[in-house]
Amino acid sequence: MPRPRKRFGQHFLSDRRTVDRIVAIIAPSAESTIVEIGPGEGVLTLPLAKTGARLVAVEFDRDLIRPLEKKLLPSPNARVIQQDFLDFEPEPDLGRFVLAGNIPYNITSPVIDWCVAHVGRLARVVLMVQREMGKRIAGRPGTKDWSPLSIMTQLHFDVHYEFEVPPSAFTPPPDVHSAVIRLVPRSDAPVVDHARLDRLVRASFTHRRKLLVNNLVPEVCPTAEQLARHLVTIGARPDCRAEQISIDQFILLTGLLTRDGNL
Repeated sequence: MPRPRKRFGQHFLSDRRTVDRIVAIIAPSAESTIVEIGPGEGVLTLPLAKTGARLVAVEFDRDLIRPLEKKLLPSPNARVIQQDFLDFEPEPDLGRFVLAGNIPYNITSPVIDWCVAHVGRLARVVLMVQREMGKRIAGRPGTKDWSPLSIMTQLHFDVHYEFEVPPSAFTPPPDVHSAVIRLVPRSDAPVVDHARLDRLVRASFTHRRKLLVNNLVPEVCPTAEQLARHLVTIGARPDCRAEQISIDQFILLTGLLTRDGNL
């Protein structure tokens, strides 16, 4: 049996009940196309393949591929490719697909960036992530979890925080708790200038304990008075912090600052 490798962030899911719950959320069928990130030993891959779904498993660790391919011999609908998922470009004939996986926690943000870049190809996304990261992705305005990651994810997806998973569900047990999240592409996603919005959001959270005015003046907005007027216009208090600003308000503020030539 291959041994988990620390450098790949490998912790293999081994609790059957947790696997069953994840499969139920993925909701595979013979008509589904599924791309799995990091199938490992196949604990999630095999039940997905048995449903008859078209399955592409993207595995970086070449030592895991041959054993997994042998396990998948009864499932001609499934194939394994050796690649870093972050370099994976889905073939056009895959159509829209479900993305799923127990991902290495150190690449959660890049995987979310990948999802945002490929949102038009995704039917939904089901990921196991570190619990604290899952809470940030699902964060709401006015809470400590509201962050650039929350905003840029929820700009494109409805985020559902499904359930938490203890370390004992893995071999070897990680030092952190995990959570399963589900992302569903928004049908009402706003059309925005992503580069300007991203710049504004990241600048706003530079020092999250500081007032927004202290993060944005003068780097993004030349004067506190001008920023205060804009904040009132978008329905926010002049003395607010970034965590109190909603996605729609950030979009409005981006438009005002762009109009003024500040972004």
